[in-house]
Amino acid sequence: MSPSAQYIKDLCLFIAGVISYITGLTTNLFIVGVSVVDRLIRRPLTPADLLITAIATSRIIFQLNIFVIIFFQEYSAAYSIAFSSIGNFSIYCNIWCSVLLSVFYSLKIGNFHNFLHRCLKLISRRVLLLILGSVLLSIAYTSVLHMRNFMIIPKNSTQEGDGSLAIRLIMDLFLLLWNVLPFLFYAGSSFALLGSLCRHMYRMRREDNVTGRMDAYYKTIKFTIFSFFSFAFYVTINVFGSDFFDHFGSLLMWNCFPLLHSIYIIYMTARLRATFLNILHGLNKCFLPRKCSPSRSKVVAQIN
Repeated sequence: MSPSAQYIKDLCLFIAGVISYITGLTTNLFIVGVSVVDRLIRRPLTPADLLITAIATSRIIFQLNIFVIIFFQEYSAAYSIAFSSIGNFSIYCNIWCSVLLSVFYSLKIGNFHNFLHRCLKLISRRVLLLILGSVLLSIAYTSVLHMRNFMIIPKNSTQEGDGSLAIRLIMDLFLLLWNVLPFLFYAGSSFALLGSLCRHMYRMRREDNVTGRMDAYYKTIKFTIFSFFSFAFYVTINVFGSDFFDHFGSLLMWNCFPLLHSIYIIYMTARLRATFLNILHGLNKCFLPRKCSPSRSKVVAQIN
């Protein structure tokens, strides 16, 4: 590829990445802002609302961190380590909170037996502790990651073969497990929810009890499938993204799941969707009447 073509490619990826990050930052700020306003007016937040707010907060931290890295590239090694730590922390906090939300929805919506419903009650009462646990796990992972990155391999090949390569292999396996484990939890909860919904829909059709509620089932199934594939794509990019994409391409791909998932969360959550529609309605009332007032006056005159 010629230098000019490479420059155009990097420029397009950079522009697309900046647009996606601005959109994602605005979307997640909206989610957190709605939760803050609800708390200020003493409206209670459900466990799902707390998990959604935690997910949006972790994505805001990640997106702000990326903005700093892109636009302020001249900084010391200490700042580089700090930005890298914040980025890794926000990524895995986002992953584990997304897993918690998937498990919560699976237990809440799925038609399971009493033991899992007791688990749901336990999660509902301990959601803040689970979010705190996700934060601590993400901090622990970030620490292990930096131990791996700054590990000094001895120059002596005998020593390297005896100790350092084994330690590095163990850490690589641990880091791979750290991505595979949340994916397995997410996949298990998603498939369990899909199986429960499909089984319930089949029972309703067999008993000729099909009502308008079927639309809600279809909407939940679409949301679950979309969330699962988005999460799978996000974990894949997190593990193998640097092997297939350059710097700007990785940043753009890295933001696909947070952006699309946050938009879909707003669409699926009644509280967020109603607030967003009210904002749009308020904007329409501010800007549209001035343009429509002449035509409206003509209609009123004709009626009179």
